[in-house]
Amino acid sequence: MTERPFVEVRDLRRVFDVSKPWLNRMLERQDKQFLKAVDGVSFDIRKGETFALVGESGSGKSTVARMVVGLLPPSGGAVSIDGISMTDRAVSQERQRLRRRIQMIFQDPYASLNPRWRVGRIIAEPIRAFDVIQGEQAITARVGELLTLVGLHPDDAKKFPHEFSGGQRQRIAIARALAADAEFIVCDEPTSALDVSVQAQILNLMRDLQERLGLTYLFISHNLAVVRHMATRIGVMYLGRLVEVSEGKRLFSDPRHPYTRMLLEAVPDLAMVGKPREGVKGEIPNPIDPPSGCTFHPRCPLVFDRCRVEAPAVIDGVACHAVNQGRAAA
Repeated sequence: MTERPFVEVRDLRRVFDVSKPWLNRMLERQDKQFLKAVDGVSFDIRKGETFALVGESGSGKSTVARMVVGLLPPSGGAVSIDGISMTDRAVSQERQRLRRRIQMIFQDPYASLNPRWRVGRIIAEPIRAFDVIQGEQAITARVGELLTLVGLHPDDAKKFPHEFSGGQRQRIAIARALAADAEFIVCDEPTSALDVSVQAQILNLMRDLQERLGLTYLFISHNLAVVRHMATRIGVMYLGRLVEVSEGKRLFSDPRHPYTRMLLEAVPDLAMVGKPREGVKGEIPNPIDPPSGCTFHPRCPLVFDRCRVEAPAVIDGVACHAVNQGRAAA
C-alpha cells in the first residue's frame, strides 16, 4: 500500500479583485477586473522531503505558500496536511491542533523579526502560544538549546535583532520556526536577501536540520542553483499554473517543458562547455489579461495552433501540447 502524502494540494486557486473603486468604474465605464494569481495547482509532498516551487517573479509561488499554511484563504481547491484539511471549516478544531506543527520562514530576515523584542522573547513566542513548555526556566533553557542548534550562542537571547547580521537573523527565524516542534516548514525564498556566501551556510544548516529532525519543506525560490542544492522534487510555475513537476536530478538533466528549458538556459555555464545558449525571451504577460490557451505560447519556440486555444493539462508531469504529442526535440 502506498503511503499517503504528508501534504496534498488539489486544484488550488486564488483570484484577487483588482478593480478600481465603484465610482471610478461608473465614470470610466469599466467592468470589474480580476487577477488569477493561482489557477488550478495540484501537487503532493511526502514526509521528510523538500518540494520546491520555482518560476519567475509573479508566477504565483508565494501565493501558493501562503494558502498552504492558511495565511491566505483559497478561492477554490483544497489543502490537507497529515490528512487534516486546511480549507474545510468543519474541522477547525483539528486544524488548530495541527497549526503548531506548521511554521513559515519568510524572505526578509530584517522585516520578519520584531525589532522591539529581544531574541529570547521572539523564539519563545511559539512555545508560549502553543503551551509547549511550562515554566520560565524551562522555556529559557529551550531557547538556549534552539540558539545552539542553529549555530548561535545561548547568550544571544538577550540581544535585539538589529545587533545581528542578515544571516544570523535568518538563523534566529529558523530557531523560531523550530520552537514549537514544527514538522512542516514553508520557506518563502529564505536566502534571497542574503549574500551568496551566507546563503550556502543557511542552506546547509536547513539540510542538516532536516536530516536530524525529519523535517518536511515546501521551498519557494526563483534561484535554480539554490533549488538544485535543496530539492527532492521540483514544480515549475508559470503565470499561476504548474507546467512541469519532476524529480530534482531529472529536471536538471532532462528538462521537458520549453519554459523549464528556457530557465535552465539562463543559468551561468560554470563548466564552460561552449554549448550555444539562449537567454530567457520575452516577459510574463499581464496576469489580469493572460493569453488564451497555453499562457506560455507567446514565448514558446514549439507553439502551434492548438496551443493558442486550449490550455494543456498536466500529463506525466508536463503541461505542454508539444511535449505530449512528441513535437518537442530532445
